[in-house]
Amino acid sequence: MAEFIKQASSEPYFNDTVFVITADHCASSAGRSSVPVNRYHIPLWIYAPKYIQSQRVDRLMSQIDIAPTLLGLLNFSYRSRFFGYDLFALEPGRERAFPSTYENLGYLKGDRLTVLSPKQKVEQLHPDVDTGDATPVAHIEENEVRQAIAAYQTASFMFKQGRMKNAAYPASEQP
Repeated sequence: MAEFIKQASSEPYFNDTVFVITADHCASSAGRSSVPVNRYHIPLWIYAPKYIQSQRVDRLMSQIDIAPTLLGLLNFSYRSRFFGYDLFALEPGRERAFPSTYENLGYLKGDRLTVLSPKQKVEQLHPDVDTGDATPVAHIEENEVRQAIAAYQTASFMFKQGRMKNAAYPASEQP
């Protein structure tokens, strides 16, 4: 990445460009637990020295949070139907992430991972972010189960109904 930025810095567009570099989870994300969270820890770099002050942030976020966070860093005013949050406008403790496999849907909040699986199976675990291991929790937090289900069902409904097209505008204002 350093070589890329070095080369780009000599280009006329450099000072007015925001570079956003991230990744996706690894291809072999299966592991010993239903959703091994250690395989979903990915980097995010936002680089625009003319517009954004350099800093390191160690807060939980999802890829769906990248766009609203970037727009917030740039002080953009906008309307959207983003499912993500501007991390810098989000009060601490509300962070969450959605690590998932092809059939297990995860909802990570704090030290608790809720996993929704086929046939309405629900489990909650305390994940180890270093090893990917997870231990079952003693008591299921029903509110977090409801939040997980609501997040995934809302996204599915919106997509299936075509309500994500031109999502920045209400249906009455779409071109």
